[in-house]
Amino acid sequence: MNVKIYQGYLNQQVEGDGDVLKLDGVFLAETICCDMRKYGNYLSVRYWIADKPFQRNDAEELTLKLLYGNGDSLVGARYSDITGYLWTDEEINVGGHDLIKELYSFEGKYCVLEIKYNKKPKEGKRR
Repeated sequence: MNVKIYQGYLNQQVEGDGDVLKLDGVFLAETICCDMRKYGNYLSVRYWIADKPFQRNDAEELTLKLLYGNGDSLVGARYSDITGYLWTDEEINVGGHDLIKELYSFEGKYCVLEIKYNKKPKEGKRR
């Protein structure tokens, strides 16, 4: 199991005809997608949201959301031969929940996102 913590302000950035979600300037969906390939696509996700920076340990009692299950991703740019870049697809699903879509609703807020990556599902857990 590998644990990664991503933290910073959530912001949308216009890319072509659409937006992408960034966490302190880093394309969040692409980062998570790369980490899924590296560490495994069975995920346990917790995140905390606040107006200003805080330490994850300070918010232990304030877990906003807990997701777990098989993760899949759809991340990539769409292009046209005529016009070039059009938009970027960004979707990270965890146990049937669209994590990126949920985080969009917290634009401008500070987020601490903890993801535990596994190559196999936990014993006794359904996929």
